[in-house]
Amino acid sequence: MFARITPVSFFVAFLSTAIALPAFADSAKSLGKSGDWESFTYSDKSGKVCYTASLPKRSLNAPKGRGETYVSITHRPNDKSLDVVSVTAGYTFKKDSAAEIDIGGAKFDLYTTGDGAWARNDKAVVQAMLKGKSLVIHGTPAKGDQTADTYSLDGFAKAYADIGKACGVK
Repeated sequence: MFARITPVSFFVAFLSTAIALPAFADSAKSLGKSGDWESFTYSDKSGKVCYTASLPKRSLNAPKGRGETYVSITHRPNDKSLDVVSVTAGYTFKKDSAAEIDIGGAKFDLYTTGDGAWARNDKAVVQAMLKGKSLVIHGTPAKGDQTADTYSLDGFAKAYADIGKACGVK
């Protein structure tokens, strides 16, 4: 199972509070910002990791006290793990619930555990993201109504190409 990437937390803090890059440069190196996406790379015990992530533009029915929420695409070439689509919801998902990504009417199921969700078909989701304008993630918190988080795909194609180049996978 794909583990939550710690540097993404720094990325979210960077975007939401405009902290200067040097504050977390020793953890992850920014590859740059492309539209509404920012890409990073870092190394861990298994090797180089490259990812791009974005924050939602709009959130509906966000539960009170919701934490950070974002979507990311990650490559871990040494683990032969490419195009991993993951969502951090900022709340714990309802037990045994599924989530869904909607990209221009194309719908993709996500499986959930804790506050994370992962695509069942990463490659299909990424291909739809490359062609789409926006994506909506629907999820159900343990307490509360279904949420809908809308993300812009502006800049995604370049950000995706940047992480591919940085990790030598595309």
